[in-house]
Parts: sequence; C-alpha cells; structure tokens
Amino acid sequence: MNNKGNANENYKQRQSHNNIAEELFEDWSLKKKYKIFRLGFDEKNKFVNSFYNLSEILRNLPDFVIERDGKIFVVNVKGTSNIKRKEYEMLPKLIDCFSTYKSPLIYAFCFTNTEPIFKNAEKVIELYEHSAEDKTWSDGVIYRKLKI
Repeated sequence: MNNKGNANENYKQRQSHNNIAEELFEDWSLKKKYKIFRLGFDEKNKFVNSFYNLSEILRNLPDFVIERDGKIFVVNVKGTSNIKRKEYEMLPKLIDCFSTYKSPLIYAFCFTNTEPIFKNAEKVIELYEHSAEDKTWSDGVIYRKLKI
C-alpha cells in the first residue's frame, strides 16, 4: 500500500495512509530528548465522524507540544511545503489562540532523510505572501508552495 496520499483522493482515502511527517517529527523529538505531547486530533486512529461540524479553531488544533530545558513550543507538523489559503487566512487567529512569547506556535516541515525545518507562524505568513502564484488542487483547494 502507498504510504502517501494525494489531492485526488477523498478525505477518507487520504486518512488511510500513514502520517509520515508526524512520525518523523516524533522520532526527531525523542532523539533530541524533547518531551512530546499530542495536542491535536489523531485522524488516523481516532477519527471524529462529524469533524467538519466543529469550529475552525478546533479543527486546526496544532499537532504537538514539545518541551526541554525549560523551553516549550506548540507545533504544527507539515509533510510538504504547501500551505492552503484557508490555513494562511486563519494564521492570525491561530497565533492569538495558541502562541505566546514563552510558548510560540511553530511549524515543523518534516521530510524523509533530513532534520525538520522550523519556522514560526509569523514567518509562515511572510513566506506565503512572498510565494509565487496560487495553485489549485483537483478538489478546488487553493494553496501556495512555500520557499522554505
């Protein structure tokens, strides 16, 4: 079975694949001796049938909290450098809800055979705004590929 989904699959089909980026992030966190706590929904193992009826803030909970040596981060894990327009538009709300000076909201872009690439949420906004043109997946979702 293919471990990666694609935009041509429906939501249920995409959820049948492993979340490789989250697995890579968990492995990295443990290797670096971070305490790691799952924060967001686990759509692979504990699927919420009426997920899309939840508020957009709940649907966009960050994935993890990590901490080590008195430092703590709220983390959204991404397996590609693509950011949906909807997520970009929500980022100011997500920052207000989930980020503080002492526990910033960060994005971890996780790819095979490399360390995670970390960007704070404000930098993700900046990268989105300076990325090339909008692109559209086959399901009509608009996104941009960030230059990370």
